[in-house]
Amino acid sequence: MNTNILFYAFRYALGRKTFAVSEVVEELLEHWDELKFNDKITMRKEILHAIDTGKAGMDMDVAEWNRVLVKFN
Repeated sequence: MNTNILFYAFRYALGRKTFAVSEVVEELLEHWDELKFNDKITMRKEILHAIDTGKAGMDMDVAEWNRVLVKFN
């Protein structure tokens, strides 16, 4: 898995209101252990910021992003 492409997909999907969010989240979770530590930290920061500012998408998209945040607990 090219984790750089997965990170680019994350950047594309964050804030979108489309099925792409759930597909990207599934791929992130499936390949979590392959992702670079710094990329994970950046994703966490950007997801939290998007949620806090109301720019993470619709409620169902926020629920998907929260699935990623759970990986940090």
